[in-house]
Amino acid sequence: MPGRFIRSKDLNFFDTVNKELLGNPQTSKDGIINQEVIVYKVSVYETETNLYGEASQGKRYQQGVKLTCLIEAEDFDFETNEFGPNANQNATFAFLRQQLIDADYVPDMGDVVEWNYGFFEINAINENQLIAGMQENNHSVICTAFLTDPTKVGIARSRGY
Repeated sequence: MPGRFIRSKDLNFFDTVNKELLGNPQTSKDGIINQEVIVYKVSVYETETNLYGEASQGKRYQQGVKLTCLIEAEDFDFETNEFGPNANQNATFAFLRQQLIDADYVPDMGDVVEWNYGFFEINAINENQLIAGMQENNHSVICTAFLTDPTKVGIARSRGY
């Protein structure tokens, strides 16, 4: 529902421009920015837990979903200890809310994003980018994530999406 100073025509224009910029891998429509990621949701029913509700033998993930988004990644930070160097990196993935609805995907903390030959575990989700400050015009979902060890994730890159 449009507000006093914004019309539904303006909202439709805003959405159209953003969809053309990002594209949509589900419809094979390329966009101008065209940054694609594969997102894996934790499979709660397949993950075995211990007495404390923690994953006892590692998390299991559902089939990946290919999405486009805006990505802002920090520089690598290397830490060296007795086991050798360890790379750390934080990244922010900004998804269009409507694209997530179309793909039937709801991001949760603990989900994994595959991007740039690495796996990033989502640790925070922010959904407060409101057009004209109105709740029904929630526009994007922004996920912050950290680079995680691929052996802890247990997702094979050849698995596909």
